Amino acid sequence: MTGWWAVAFVVQWVLLVVLCVVVIALARQVGTLHLRLGPRGALEIDDEGPSLGEAPPVIAAVDPDGETLILGGPGRPRLVLFASETCSICREVAPGIPAAASSGRLQPQVVHDLESERAYGVPGTPYVIVLDEHGVVVAKGTVNTLEQVEGLVDTASQRLSEERHRWAS
Repeated sequence: MTGWWAVAFVVQWVLLVVLCVVVIALARQVGTLHLRLGPRGALEIDDEGPSLGEAPPVIAAVDPDGETLILGGPGRPRLVLFASETCSICREVAPGIPAAASSGRLQPQVVHDLESERAYGVPGTPYVIVLDEHGVVVAKGTVNTLEQVEGLVDTASQRLSEERHRWAS
């Protein structure tokens, strides 16, 4: 009987070592997959928010300081962040909006106004809209990180340069 216990004990330890090797290999594969996927871009859904290529209505909105600002219409190209006071992701993204806007030569606007969110059809916060000088939406999407905001600014810049190139031809 002691011989069988010794064999069972050795087999158990061999199986434990094999299990550890398998877990390490799987962890490595999950890490590789995570690196391949990388960060996702902003979630741009066609039927949410104002339509791309169209000018949303000009409305008065409220910024985080309680000041009134004009949203939409012709003017400087703008990067508009719709945020909520109770949104923790909004508090993380909002401080980087001026830097992201300046990289795309956009005027930053942060809006804390439920009525303007409804008027623009914003599905939730944080939501970013990039408007050109005519007040037309050139990029939009739900964002979770500053990298996604920067991605929207890059997308807007590409769309604007393509549009200018078409007009020049």
